[in-house]
Amino acid sequence: MSGRGPGEVSRGDMVERRKKPASRSGPSRPVWVAAAIGLLLTIAATYAVARWERRSIWTEFEAVAATQLIEMQNGVNEYLGRLVTLRTLFESANEEVTRSEFEVFGSRLFENHPGVLRVSWLPKVYRRERAEFEVAAINDGIPAYHFKSLSGGLVTAAPEADFYFPILFSTEPKTSSVYGMDYSTDAIRWPTLERARDTDTVAVVPTRLFKHDHAGDHGVLVVVPVYVKGTSRATVADRRRNLTGFVVGMFDIGPLLKSIRSASPESAAVILTAFPPSQNGREQVQPDYASISSASLAMRALARGPHWSGTLHIGDANWQVKGIPAAGGHLTARYDRALTVLTAGCAVTIFLCVYLGMASRNSRELALANSRVLELAQTDILTALPNRAFFLEQLKQAGTDQQQHLRGVFSVLMLDLDRFKNVNDSLGHAAGDALLRQVAGRLQSALREDDVLARLGGDEFAIIQAGHHDQRTNAMDLASRLSRLIAEPFDLPGHQVEIGTSIGIALAPEHGDDREQLLKKADLALYRSKSAGRNCFTVYDEAMSAELEARNTLEGDLRDAIARCQFEVHYQPYFDVESGRRRGAEALIRWRHPERGLIPPDQFIPLAEETGLIVALGEWIIRQACDDATLWPADTKVSINLSPVQFKQAELFEVIVTALDKTGLPPERLEIEITESVLLERAAENLAFMERLNMIGVSLALDDFGTGYSSLSCLTTFPFNKIKIDKSFMGNLSAHYKSAAIISSVVTLARGLDMSVTAEGVETAEQLEGLKTLGVNFAQGYLLGRPVTAGELDKQPAIFGSLHAA
Repeated sequence: MSGRGPGEVSRGDMVERRKKPASRSGPSRPVWVAAAIGLLLTIAATYAVARWERRSIWTEFEAVAATQLIEMQNGVNEYLGRLVTLRTLFESANEEVTRSEFEVFGSRLFENHPGVLRVSWLPKVYRRERAEFEVAAINDGIPAYHFKSLSGGLVTAAPEADFYFPILFSTEPKTSSVYGMDYSTDAIRWPTLERARDTDTVAVVPTRLFKHDHAGDHGVLVVVPVYVKGTSRATVADRRRNLTGFVVGMFDIGPLLKSIRSASPESAAVILTAFPPSQNGREQVQPDYASISSASLAMRALARGPHWSGTLHIGDANWQVKGIPAAGGHLTARYDRALTVLTAGCAVTIFLCVYLGMASRNSRELALANSRVLELAQTDILTALPNRAFFLEQLKQAGTDQQQHLRGVFSVLMLDLDRFKNVNDSLGHAAGDALLRQVAGRLQSALREDDVLARLGGDEFAIIQAGHHDQRTNAMDLASRLSRLIAEPFDLPGHQVEIGTSIGIALAPEHGDDREQLLKKADLALYRSKSAGRNCFTVYDEAMSAELEARNTLEGDLRDAIARCQFEVHYQPYFDVESGRRRGAEALIRWRHPERGLIPPDQFIPLAEETGLIVALGEWIIRQACDDATLWPADTKVSINLSPVQFKQAELFEVIVTALDKTGLPPERLEIEITESVLLERAAENLAFMERLNMIGVSLALDDFGTGYSSLSCLTTFPFNKIKIDKSFMGNLSAHYKSAAIISSVVTLARGLDMSVTAEGVETAEQLEGLKTLGVNFAQGYLLGRPVTAGELDKQPAIFGSLHAA
């Protein structure tokens, strides 16, 4: 390390630049600022607490309103249940039900039940029976009983018809005008009767009352169909044929709901309003029920603010129920806490203003405190190094304070720690922090006083190296020293760890004077170091920018290709070595670029994996391959390779299952190929995923066996069905006994584990015969078939000629 020369600036001088003189403020300015901020914070806090109070009380109100609706629903269901009980009277009786039995039974069922206007029995009467029914009713004491038509809203004598549904029995007095009303003549009542008859359910409709002595002019018609005892009602035709009549109830919904709610202790705290079902697509604006004195008051209360809404089911019709808290009730917001916050905030603000008023007299101490705050803002708290903000500021001034012949000469070094994440994940963040502090110390020990070191964030550091006569050599020497320093073991509490560092170097003015571009170029060189195997350094050259531009262009083309479906799936078949029959084909992706033609996968798959585009591309390959395979013979499988990036996708199993479901391909005809390197991480999750695939019938193949770790534990731990021997063993099969011995051992191992074996890269008949002798199950290679499109694959024979001849 050299000493300081004339014009050189020490690291202490640079750090000193972080300290800026603080301006003196008048004594009143801090007070006004504090008052303004205090009031703003107080108002904001008050508003937030008020919102919280309002939200809390509204949540409580919604719960109470929902409970009220449940109680109303239960009450309505009880009324409907009593009406259904009357149907049981008719369907269970061995003899016809008499008028007195109906009146006694019906009156007792709905005794002390407000809101039930009347309950009636409407038998099905054919034309030939009309006179008989009218005479019988008169003999039962119904004066001047005759069938009445309700057509056009007027009550007249019913015209001749094939059948009628008149009111024969009712809980009304015998002198009531409702007797004889034929519901089949009313445009509203008759469709409701038909709906109840055809669906064998309780049908409900709001309707106008033709008789309303003690109620309004509107009621709710509830219809229950009654069928002949012991007959079938399984189909609509059965129900129409075996219908004997209807039990009909006319309810006044307002008093009915009021009586139900009267038993609830919370009814006074909630205002509920029930609106009838929409008619002809139009919502009703006038409610059937309001829990306050008048409907107009309820409507005005609803219009004033937000409301809760729910649905009340009455038979097959739905009433919309809207609710608001009752004014002055315990479910209205009182904002007690907000007022407390407002009071406390004002008190704190006043105290703070008084305090600042007194503290403003000591402006010197306040200025020093502000300088310290500014210094901390430019310092990394963990390592005590300058941070990114200070580094960028120093980068703008780099090379300006040096001797004349070195003006504008400096280097930018970007450093990224290798394997730091492993330390963080295995030993914890506390150990990672301790490691970063030790790294900072070692880096500082290798620098001159006029160099600038900063931590940019995470495990990334940056250095501005001051100018030197031989700048390139000096920068490379420094990078080499730093690599050796960081490669030495670090002692952490209870552990000793080893890491490395990747370094990228950009030189000024050799690589330009633009500071921002120099930083980018150093970053590009760092990226090259990490790609080259890490724990090394790289000096930027122009080819890196060209590579980056080409990579960005390729990435853009790749994204565009995925959007425009410019990909094709080619299939390379594999054959049964013994029979010569084609047993499957491996799906291989090809990119048909509009300008560059057919691009092989090794030129774009690594980029797709790095950018994450492989996920969308992989999903498309799975769907397309499954779809193509549905046209193949039933004994032919399709094999699909999974990328390590795809394997980390949480939804991968669902993607595969969805593709099988949509295409109709049986799971037994799908084979997933997995390389051993995929299984080195997330072993438990990978095992669970593979077992799920096995459970639905999908088979699994260990691809490129013999080129990776070739761990035998992998074969016993994971549920593989097949081993694929890498093509690198095929070249020396006939000439080198070791390749044959390895393949023979793999075949023996596979048989012991109940797995089949496929050999890749078969290019000669001699290799094929050798594999047959060694007991390999399947063969794949250019001898047997090159990768072709699905259409071309269909044209190829399903039996390989030379194999078949053998």
